[in-house]
Amino acid sequence: MLSSNQCVLPVSNVTKLPVLYLSCETEALKGPKGQASLRRLIRPDLVVANVAFITSKRGGAQPEIFHQCGEGILARRLQSGMAERGFDVAVSGSREQGLKALAESMTPLAPEEVIELQLNTGMTSEHYRDIGHCLEALRNQGILLICLDRLEKAGNYVDHPQPHDSYLRNLIRQWEDEHRWVKAMSKSDLGASHINPESEAPVADPTLCVLNTAFSLGGMQAPQRLFGFSLNENSQSLAGYGWMQ
Repeated sequence: MLSSNQCVLPVSNVTKLPVLYLSCETEALKGPKGQASLRRLIRPDLVVANVAFITSKRGGAQPEIFHQCGEGILARRLQSGMAERGFDVAVSGSREQGLKALAESMTPLAPEEVIELQLNTGMTSEHYRDIGHCLEALRNQGILLICLDRLEKAGNYVDHPQPHDSYLRNLIRQWEDEHRWVKAMSKSDLGASHINPESEAPVADPTLCVLNTAFSLGGMQAPQRLFGFSLNENSQSLAGYGWMQ
């Protein structure tokens, strides 16, 4: 975990920021309705110093950090913190400028640093949740964490699970129930013999990679907010969850 002397801002002066899970086609967010929708997600009184996007892409050998703007302090801190948990993460230059513009449209003041942590598929759900636990402390340090499930441009989203779909909502409830049982059984002699086999299976769906990370960032509980906005006449929308506590 990151040590307390590495805080970006004094913790006593910083309100705990929400964790957002967004499912959208990022190109659609550039329009007026997209910009207005993004601004509605963050209270104007919250102080956001930096923004970290968590994304996922099929394949890849390991997670990777892309430094979008700023001096790279947050990128190096994140790399060091993940290394302490056994994740070998490389830091590269900006992959796209769209995330920087996206972050700036969500906050009253432009963030000092914007990074993207791109997760590879193929790890277990426990690995993705461990990454979330590694990042959770940043919520108290003026860093906005956005788990971004990108929809491909002009793609067919019929088979892509959306936040309002019962599949994802029921899945999160299942995860929450399982977490409660694991906590309860860990205090008994039965805990070690009742490991959920699904937690050891590789996750191949980028959506579930990002969602597992968001779930752990939010305290291993269901989100307190579900939102959805229509962005234009082409049926493009922004939907997602918010862990506000």
